[in-house]
Amino acid sequence: MTLRTYIIRRILVVIPIFLLISIIIFFMVHAAPGDPARILVGERGRLDEEVRQDFIKRLGLDKPIYVQYIIWLGRLLQGNLGFSFQNNEPVLEAISQRVQLTLELMVAAEIISVIIGVILGVIAAVKHYSVLDGLTSLLALIGYSLPNFWLGMMLILFFGLQLGWFPTGGTQTLGIPFPTPLHAIVDHLRYLVLPVTVLVLVWTAYLFRMVRTSMLEVLGQDYIITARAKGLRERVVIYKHALRNALLPVITYEGYSVGYFFAGAVVIEYVFNWFGLGHFIVEMTVARDYPCVIGIAIVIAVMVLLANLVADISYALADPRIRYD
Repeated sequence: MTLRTYIIRRILVVIPIFLLISIIIFFMVHAAPGDPARILVGERGRLDEEVRQDFIKRLGLDKPIYVQYIIWLGRLLQGNLGFSFQNNEPVLEAISQRVQLTLELMVAAEIISVIIGVILGVIAAVKHYSVLDGLTSLLALIGYSLPNFWLGMMLILFFGLQLGWFPTGGTQTLGIPFPTPLHAIVDHLRYLVLPVTVLVLVWTAYLFRMVRTSMLEVLGQDYIITARAKGLRERVVIYKHALRNALLPVITYEGYSVGYFFAGAVVIEYVFNWFGLGHFIVEMTVARDYPCVIGIAIVIAVMVLLANLVADISYALADPRIRYD
């Protein structure tokens, strides 16, 4: 099977999965308890029934749920995610204003985590049973055992409140004119440090354990023993022969990591008052703003599916044997 055929097959598999996910998201959101009309008016339990029915009709919630889904899907195929119940703002526009902040957290944390996790994982595997291996394994155990919200609050308490090195929340200093765009970027990066640090500490621990385990398994393979017997330098054996095969499971897992990052980002964004998609979806869920909640969930689902598709293609490029399975 050629790489092109493999990619086409993977894309064709993604389409029905996306439709199934959209159905689950749409029906689950509408099945959640709460009355959007009462929350919008702000008179929970004291809203006149005629006014409530008028709201429901205007919001299109009086139609059967399957009809609402068909209407929503038709709009989605036209690139329209609907309009917010709160201010009638296009959902796609509201999401585009916040997705950049979430991507900043994810991309920065992902890059740093991969670099640190792979380096430490390889070193720990090569120096198996050494003091360094035991120390890094202990730190990794602590890293993925700590709740990320607790770790975030501890960083705020120590580095934000006691030392005053970094801001405790937000995305930018308000009310202060910046002399140049560079000063504004530096100020924004200061707000980025603590939330990214939390995600890096947690995710690096997972990657470290995976790389270490995979490297230990690869280093015990016959072809590694043969390469050493041929007199190849240890650096060539580790980085050219062992590491490439050890990273195959990591490539696959990186595709799934997008979903985990979004789940972690929801908590971290709320702790640090970072106004990204995670913070936004919590607010819209409380407000029972169905179009916004569904729109955000769909965007996250698309990003996860695309990440998994890229991971599958990367795996096929790294190991051509996968195309013949």
